[in-house]
Amino acid sequence: MLKAQLDRYPDDLENDVDFLADFTRMSRNVDFAGRIVLNDDDVPVFNFGKHKGRPVAEVFASEPSYYNWMLNGDFPLNTKQVLTRLRLETAPNPVKK
Repeated sequence: MLKAQLDRYPDDLENDVDFLADFTRMSRNVDFAGRIVLNDDDVPVFNFGKHKGRPVAEVFASEPSYYNWMLNGDFPLNTKQVLTRLRLETAPNPVKK
């Protein structure tokens, strides 16, 4: 199937593993649904709604309830899992005793 696609679209595709790997990552989605994507600086940003284009960490800092709203909302499980991972990565470190 890949050979047929390469033959059919010689101007768009190259028979090169590195090119094909980059080509398949063009969407820059962080989650499967594309609700969170990477911006030009490889920072996860929201790709919908009132915070579209804003970094996830920035939204968590300024509006922590947005995380809960998404977890309770009608979003795919994968989006919620990615959101939780990003939340844990951006959470302040707990105070060590």
